[in-house]
This record gives sequence, structure tokens and C-alpha cells, in this order.
Amino acid sequence: MSSHPFAEENIRRYIDEIRSVTGVAAVALVSCEGTIIGKHFPEGSITSSIFAAMSATVLASAEAVCATVGIDRPSLVTISSNGAAILIVGIDEVTLITAVIDKPADLPGLERELLDIAARIREEAA
Repeated sequence: MSSHPFAEENIRRYIDEIRSVTGVAAVALVSCEGTIIGKHFPEGSITSSIFAAMSATVLASAEAVCATVGIDRPSLVTISSNGAAILIVGIDEVTLITAVIDKPADLPGLERELLDIAARIREEAA
């Protein structure tokens, strides 16, 4: 079983920082096993356990595809639809950020911001 490297007192701060990014409607810190570490979802909008498990599965699948063709582990997976997007960002080997994005949003800008936040979290946890 994996464990996340975060101090409990920092989890809320990480969630609040990610929530403050313009366009982020919901966010969760998730283990690679699909367990919620921390979250903010609008009331009744998302079943968090299913969302976490499926997000971890998407990133794991992307990692498998990349390994199959000899590409480095992905740092970000974007799922985009007409009205929204989901960004899944690897923080480290055992944790990820999942964010539901309201469109219209600057997806490339949001991707950069979330990658920067993930890098800061990774450095703090080291």
C-alpha cells in the first residue's frame, strides 16, 4: 500500500491553492491507488470515491501507453469536452492532482499553473 508524503496540515493549503486558480471548479489530491487525500467539490456534484479511482486509473493507463512506445512517464493528462475539462497532474510516484475545469478556460495556462503547483508540492514533500 502506498502512502502520500504530505503533512496533514498542508493538505488544506494545497487544496485552497489549487481552488484559487481561475477556472478550477473542483479539485482532489488523490493517491495512485485512487484514495482521496484531500478535496473540494461543490456540494452533491461529484461522487468523490469514484472520481478519485477513475482519475488514478486514467493516469496509470496513460503511463502504460507511454511505456509501450518508449516515452517518459506523463506529467499531465487532459480530458476535454465541449463544456468542461479534467486535468490530471502527477505530483510524484504516488500522488496526483485532479481538477475539473469550467470552460471557457485557458487550458494551456491552467496546465502550466497546475504543473507549477505540483512541482512546489513535490519540493515541499521531499
